Amino acid sequence: MDKRVIFRASAFAALVGTIAVLVMAGASFSAGADVNLQPGSIPVSDADFVRGINDYTDASALFFTGDSMFILSYLLVFVGLYTVTADEARPFAAIGLGAGILTAALDASENAFLITLVLAAKNGIPATDSVPAVYVLTNLKWMAAFATLFAFGLVFPRRTPAELALVVLMLAFPLVGVLGIVQQGLIAVRGLFFLVGMPLFAWYFWQRIRETRYSKNVIHED
Repeated sequence: MDKRVIFRASAFAALVGTIAVLVMAGASFSAGADVNLQPGSIPVSDADFVRGINDYTDASALFFTGDSMFILSYLLVFVGLYTVTADEARPFAAIGLGAGILTAALDASENAFLITLVLAAKNGIPATDSVPAVYVLTNLKWMAAFATLFAFGLVFPRRTPAELALVVLMLAFPLVGVLGIVQQGLIAVRGLFFLVGMPLFAWYFWQRIRETRYSKNVIHED
């Protein structure tokens, strides 16, 4: 297995994920700070649940376009993290990847509900009620995401300052995430981890490509 291929693909996926996060941020900004284009993290009234879907349909469609690409991207980033950690800690790496796949599946299921409502609104069928199942899917998604980065963060290499920074980021994510249960203001911080983390992962995977290429050259010269 040529790890350079996986690292290259993961780096590209992380860059696409960064762009996807920026698209989602732009869509949210266009709708306004008081409008939630992705209801689900905190239960709200039916009126607040459908507001973004019905009144900001184009922004919602753009948001879920970015979010759909983000799901595909972070799933492939998790494959890169698995490759980094599997040789030294395969059980934890397997848990991380398994939880990551579950995260993507739950995230896609959550989006399926909301995208259906957005497309219906674009075709003149406005949403009228909240979808309780979305709240369950959202919370399950976040819990799976916490498990993913917690597992990878515990066994991630710590050889360089960059790796230590990624370890801190990955371990802080589940801590801040679960504290959001008792302090709802922290829920909004969850997304910031990916806005910061995705470009860092892209940079890290590119560094691993160079490192792997150098190692192969040394072995070949010997």
